[in-house]
Amino acid sequence: MSKVKLAREMYYDKVYGCWLGKNAGGTLGGPLEQIFGREEMFDVWWYPKLVEGGIPNDDLEIQLVWLQALRDIGIHVTARDLAEYWLDCILYNYDEYGLHKTNLKKGLHPPVSGWYNNWFKDCMGSPIRSEIWACIAPGSPNIAAWYAYQDALCDHAGGESIYGEVFNAVVESSAFLINDRVKLVEIGLSAIPENSMTTKAIRTALNCYLKGLDWREAREKVKEAVYSPIAQYSPINLGFQTIGLLYGEDFGDAICKAVNCGWDTDCTGATVGAIWGIINGRSRLPEKWVKPLGDQIVVSRGIVNIHMPRNLQELTEEVCTIGEWVLKSLNSPVTLGCENDFSMAEDTILDSLKDVGKLWNMQPNQVDFNLTTVKVSIVYLDGPAVLPNTSNRFKVAVENTRLTSISGRLTVHVPESWGLKPSSTYFFNLKPKEKIELEFSVESQAQNISTVNGGVVEVSVDGRPSLLWVPLNFVGGFRWLVSCVFREPVSLDFAFPPEKDAALMEAGEGWRAVSWPENALEVEPFFKNKPGVIYLRHYIHSPEERKVVLGVPNNSKMRLWLNGENIHETRQTVPLRPNYSGDGSNYVNATLRKGWNHVMVKIVRYDTPVEAHFTIADAEWHGGMVDLIQCRLPWEC
Repeated sequence: MSKVKLAREMYYDKVYGCWLGKNAGGTLGGPLEQIFGREEMFDVWWYPKLVEGGIPNDDLEIQLVWLQALRDIGIHVTARDLAEYWLDCILYNYDEYGLHKTNLKKGLHPPVSGWYNNWFKDCMGSPIRSEIWACIAPGSPNIAAWYAYQDALCDHAGGESIYGEVFNAVVESSAFLINDRVKLVEIGLSAIPENSMTTKAIRTALNCYLKGLDWREAREKVKEAVYSPIAQYSPINLGFQTIGLLYGEDFGDAICKAVNCGWDTDCTGATVGAIWGIINGRSRLPEKWVKPLGDQIVVSRGIVNIHMPRNLQELTEEVCTIGEWVLKSLNSPVTLGCENDFSMAEDTILDSLKDVGKLWNMQPNQVDFNLTTVKVSIVYLDGPAVLPNTSNRFKVAVENTRLTSISGRLTVHVPESWGLKPSSTYFFNLKPKEKIELEFSVESQAQNISTVNGGVVEVSVDGRPSLLWVPLNFVGGFRWLVSCVFREPVSLDFAFPPEKDAALMEAGEGWRAVSWPENALEVEPFFKNKPGVIYLRHYIHSPEERKVVLGVPNNSKMRLWLNGENIHETRQTVPLRPNYSGDGSNYVNATLRKGWNHVMVKIVRYDTPVEAHFTIADAEWHGGMVDLIQCRLPWEC
């Protein structure tokens, strides 16, 4: 027997309110969004830019892509399914979006696609897209949390942002049945790790509210607890979002307070608007805030290949139809009908979340494959990047899912000329539910490493149907030449001897070859905690001439050469923000020639440790390019 009853009319009203509220909050905060947080607060109490229909926003439009996935695949979508829609339907490449899509194109599966070489996995890309999961699982936060987790794995695995999306999905799903905002925050906190920075931020805001502190004081407390200069840093925004949710005296006051806290203003405003919209429903949202925006859906040109709902009404109808299917199929305690019965709502919600902690035991470097007869897992113990003459360890686990004992053979296939230890073939006998774990390592010389390196794990079980082979994919690292450190003068303008090698197509004298697994330039150890200047040289092979964006994001100063030409230097020192598209200081448009290109970077370290990255992306959509060679030097081919 159902524990909770939700009237269809109320369900529809609350889903509609969610989208209206999200649109209003995003429209309020959108014009104020910046890439770095600012110390002073905003002071807006009405839309700074009022456009009928609202402003296109990835907060909403990516969820329309997930709606397309639900249409096509059904309610059992996984991270692996959503990964395909990232590549099919989303053209833009902001921050973590672009970095994880490059990983997908290189053959890496979720969650590794969101974990590897992704500096932004603690940022707001996933917490902002939680509403669709809550709306198809009303009053069923455990189901909403599972969907949110699958979603966030693609581009935030191993990061705080997974906790942010799960928290939001749980709060929003629970808000269909519970109006008490303090209880909603406490329920959301019960679903994420207590020791996370996300919890610290939200709990700081909650405690400030319960102690009676002013909302402006609460904002300062959150900043002190989880400060980051990056405007899209997820924990600080979850804290500001909580301030808006709790301190808001009405809908408009709530979204304005969230936005006025600053940082990722469109995201915090949109989420608070969505939660208030679910609590109150469309019928109780103030006309003042929602009527000027109308009912239409505005989508940017970065979203393609999906069926667009004509308006928010059609979106609501379609989401509610899927939601009824989810509630019936996924063992939800909530049923839809003609009346409401929330008498058991809080106990039912808390009981449903008792096992959500199991999500946090999943490792971001592990990819699981269900082959029906067995489950196979690949664990990248040293990450997916293979560096020259360096052992890279990985583990293969095989679990018998059948009711009887099985025997079989496991064979690991790696690229030709790579070394594999131990033997590539292992024979096994497994009792029901028994599991084995085997550790291997690969090693290769530089000339045998490519940008994408495909391998497979072959599992055959005696007396059973043939199984699919499991992909075992590795990527190449990033190969550089590094100079010695020059101590005096510590100047970007003084020309040290390496500058004569700015176009040299051979190793040259005094240069040391290094490889790094990610796009971080790990130069700080060379400085030995002292000021100085260092040069780095890098070679990029392009199959054709193309326009690109080159970046050397750093927290100090740099100068950049391409094919012997000095093309850019740091405009002003800014916090590190290594995306594909720019930080306002360290990026430049350039043209790669066909064949090999020579890059030289000069980095100055002053009195504090230096952090730097090197990025390259196409000039149109700022996406990563997997047909470039950056893992070898020209003479190593």
